[in-house]
Amino acid sequence: MDEMKSVNGMSVKKLLVTIVVVLVIAVAAIRIQDARAASTRSFTLYGSFAQGWGFTSASISSPGPIIVVEQGDNVNLTLIGSDGFAHKFFVSYTNNSSPNLSDPQSPDFSGTTSLQFVASNTTGTYTYYCSHHVTTMWGYLQIVPTGTIPEFQPLIMLSLLAAVTAAAALVYKRKGQD
Repeated sequence: MDEMKSVNGMSVKKLLVTIVVVLVIAVAAIRIQDARAASTRSFTLYGSFAQGWGFTSASISSPGPIIVVEQGDNVNLTLIGSDGFAHKFFVSYTNNSSPNLSDPQSPDFSGTTSLQFVASNTTGTYTYYCSHHVTTMWGYLQIVPTGTIPEFQPLIMLSLLAAVTAAAALVYKRKGQD
């Protein structure tokens, strides 16, 4: 019985308390992730009236790339016209091919411009366009629930790994003493 009261000099009771504390920290980390402030997400989009949008000038396609953000994120776009034509980027929250006043939209640009906006709090997939070239210059903005894009995953995984390691050490030690 005494061999079960100690594992490497630590009582089983202390080891179990340690495991519980680590699990509580892991749960707290998950809750912190859920309650965290909005992130800032930055993207660069290259646009061409004949080809569409791309994250690089070599990857321009129609539809353009899917931009994934979380609810309420601050979105920073660097928009680059790669063809010398005028463009005007906008996100249609009504999935209409023309911008509404409340839709995020850039000024007209033919070189480089920036657009900052706060992503909608409504999850879903929305279409982004160039209002001058809607048939070729479009893609999708996907707004996912807060906490979906992993940012605190290493902390959560480290906590869970510590808990599993401690539990495995306890089991191993008990089997070794049988």
